[in-house]
Amino acid sequence: MRFLTISFLFSVFLHAQIAVSILDFNGEDVQDKLLRACYNQLEESLIESNRFTVIDKSQRDEILNEQKFQNSGMCDDACAVEIGQLVGAEFLMLGEVIGFGDLYQVNIKIINIEKGDVAEKVTSQIEGGMSDLLNGMEDASQEIVRRIASGSVPQPFMGQSGQMMSTQKTYGRVDITSDPQGADILIDLIEYGVTPKTIENIETGYHNLILNYPGYERLQKRIMVVEGQTLSVSEFLVPKTGSLSIITEPPGANVYLDNITRGQAPLDIFDLPVRDYIIRVELNNYQIIERRTSVQYGENTTQKYNLEPLPGKLSLFTTPSMAKINIDGKNYASGSNGIASIELPVGRYTLNVAKDGYEPMQREVSIKPNDLGTLDINLKRLPAGVSSDPEMGFLTVNTLDGKIKLKIPGVKEPQRLPLRYFELKYGTYMLKAYGVGLESEKKEVDIDRQKTTTLDINLQKKKKSKAIRYSLMFPGGGQFYEGSSAKFRGAIYAAAFMGASALLSNSLSSYSNEKDILDQYQANYILATTSADIDATWALYEKQSLTVNDAQTNLMILTTALISSYISGIIDSYFFSGLK
Repeated sequence: MRFLTISFLFSVFLHAQIAVSILDFNGEDVQDKLLRACYNQLEESLIESNRFTVIDKSQRDEILNEQKFQNSGMCDDACAVEIGQLVGAEFLMLGEVIGFGDLYQVNIKIINIEKGDVAEKVTSQIEGGMSDLLNGMEDASQEIVRRIASGSVPQPFMGQSGQMMSTQKTYGRVDITSDPQGADILIDLIEYGVTPKTIENIETGYHNLILNYPGYERLQKRIMVVEGQTLSVSEFLVPKTGSLSIITEPPGANVYLDNITRGQAPLDIFDLPVRDYIIRVELNNYQIIERRTSVQYGENTTQKYNLEPLPGKLSLFTTPSMAKINIDGKNYASGSNGIASIELPVGRYTLNVAKDGYEPMQREVSIKPNDLGTLDINLKRLPAGVSSDPEMGFLTVNTLDGKIKLKIPGVKEPQRLPLRYFELKYGTYMLKAYGVGLESEKKEVDIDRQKTTTLDINLQKKKKSKAIRYSLMFPGGGQFYEGSSAKFRGAIYAAAFMGASALLSNSLSSYSNEKDILDQYQANYILATTSADIDATWALYEKQSLTVNDAQTNLMILTTALISSYISGIIDSYFFSGLK
């Protein structure tokens, strides 16, 4: 590999042409493929000039890899000199392309490897697409040939007239103002602050000037700077604009833009500067709508507003109170004081008021904006047994005992008897009558349309003898039969009995197991023949006898508890029952 490097360098120095190397182009806001195309175009143009030997990229990279040189693509002057020395180049070129919309700036720095400094800088501004950029690279290569091919140093060159022209740089100044002030200034994509400003030491010749101001179109123009003179540039910037389309439902609303009237909707507003606006739409008898919206550059923004009618208020006074109110399908109700206050949009409505046992009422009402309307509703009572709903009938239940309650299927709360003309939908119902200290009773009734079904319900009192029988059947049974507060005592007796039963069952099983072990120890004692065996088995027998006695005692205690809980329930039913 080292032989390859030496032979390559030798071939370069034997060639009559100038040896140059081009590093990979760097870019800003430019695609990689475009950078590669610029590199290839510059390389091709330099080769076609027949004045240069361009060191091939693959050969360059091979030499750098052999020397273990890490080239990241970003390279300062010292780094460039070192690379040039390694690859045997007389000049090394570092290129960059900066994109700014449809404008490109190409910067090519030429490093003199022998002197170790920058020999020349070639800068060009190019407008257009990829083809324009590549043509610009070809022009740049011609300038490079002109500048370094005649001795590898900057030289004076001949103009078209044949007159000797100097390459020494000259400067002028530029005075820039704008309306509005404060626009960003870029000359050849280099920032120079904001307007107004006078910029010194601008190289003579043509330059690309850009002025940028938020919300305004970018201004781009070509300027010519003359040596020793001041170029005055004054520009009026054009605002970026868009348009608004405002639609309201219903139409005809007044439209205000930042509190300035613009007309009635539907409305199109053109040539609006790009920014945020406050839109307000107003229409009589409708709520005002105010919103913020943004106008986008070159776009039409459509805003649609569905206006809500201003509400009015309807105050109803119903007799009787707690009446049902329906307004165009929406349900309301008057309070216990008979008052209902309802907000409604402007318009006409159908009002229905009803209550069970009263004739329903219907009327038309008109709601005006911001208007407080009042209305007195007096419902007429229906005759007994007549319902306002043709699907309804009535139930009347008589009783001699006011303690009786009646549970009706479909009715949330039990009804206290006696019951008069209780309204029910027609059909068959299973009624349950009950009361404290009374036997419950079930009755089936049929309710007919617009008819009254009458029942007589008188319940028998619960008896103490029956409670005792229930207590004999199961602990707590008498107390549950009695009902009311006695149920709590019944639950205690039932829980005590079941708990004692469970413990007694476990104790009985434990006693049986311990007795079996004792019997086994007794058998072993009888069969023992030696003195040692007799003593050992007797000790085990005595110890197990104590365990069996403890299990027997526990068994007796639990048996007593079981019997006590059972008998206690019976005694409670006899002595403490509230029944006769």
